[in-house]
Amino acid sequence: MIYFDYNATHPPMLDIVQANLGRIEANPANPSGISVASQKNQAWLDRSRKSIASKFALPPESVRFCSTGTEATYWMVRCFATPEKRSCILSSCEHDAMIAACEDHGLKIHFLPLDESGQTHPEDLQSLLQSMDPTEKEALAFISVIHASNETGVIQPVEELSLIARSAGIPFLSDCIQSIGKIQIPHSCMDAFLLNGHKLGSMQGCAAMVFAESQIDRIRPLFRGGLQEEESRAGTENLLAISNFADCLDVQLNSMEDKMRRLQPLHQKLEAFLISQGVSIAGASSIRLYNTTYAIFSDIEHMDFLLMGLDQKGIVCSTGSSC
Repeated sequence: MIYFDYNATHPPMLDIVQANLGRIEANPANPSGISVASQKNQAWLDRSRKSIASKFALPPESVRFCSTGTEATYWMVRCFATPEKRSCILSSCEHDAMIAACEDHGLKIHFLPLDESGQTHPEDLQSLLQSMDPTEKEALAFISVIHASNETGVIQPVEELSLIARSAGIPFLSDCIQSIGKIQIPHSCMDAFLLNGHKLGSMQGCAAMVFAESQIDRIRPLFRGGLQEEESRAGTENLLAISNFADCLDVQLNSMEDKMRRLQPLHQKLEAFLISQGVSIAGASSIRLYNTTYAIFSDIEHMDFLLMGLDQKGIVCSTGSSC
């Protein structure tokens, strides 16, 4: 099998998964219990949280674990949406989960346009804010722009957009699920952002929202009924997924430069071949992730048939978001 679907999920790093599974087999205790065995696993969970937080020079309580990127998205929106703040600004390339979370929280969404290359422009955000009357602007709960598109790989100018948001006193959020481990995250410009372990090789089961230290007080409980996650998400922690997440993040961050050197030439070679066959590449003129190609086959009406043919040849890819 030739696996081209890393944006849907990264194959598991089996050495990490097996090492952590061995630790759980040796001590299967619930981390929330009071036994010595439970407290050892709680300490293990705490180390994982500290490890992730340290990558962004943040305190451990900035990191809150949950099960999926969608859940993390809903939780982050819940923390910033209030009865007084009933609208938000999103880029037009947000993951569907972000749009759904905003809609389900009753927020009016203002969308920033994309240019033909899939780029959001700071001047469009500036113009949108200037067009709002004071009441409209006061009602904005946040501005959220995905760091890198999960489909096109286009990297958005989040630092410039954040400057505009913060100068207007509006929190700036970002979905960094696709960019983490591939490029540097400009986390200092974000009031909160999202990560997901299975995009890093940890297997499914753990995502996180990460808050700037100044924003920790905004965290609102997602589920009640237990003391987990600082009493903000009741439910037994997925210790295996959390520990895998922390360990895989270490590996991915330490190997970013090597991955870029190895994958960029392959990325360019693939796209050159596709273009030679009359295929268009979405976002080709923009700065993009070096692992992502969005190919447009204009002569093919039903892309699912192409994917079925590729599948039969042992080539795995997607027509869009699978996450």
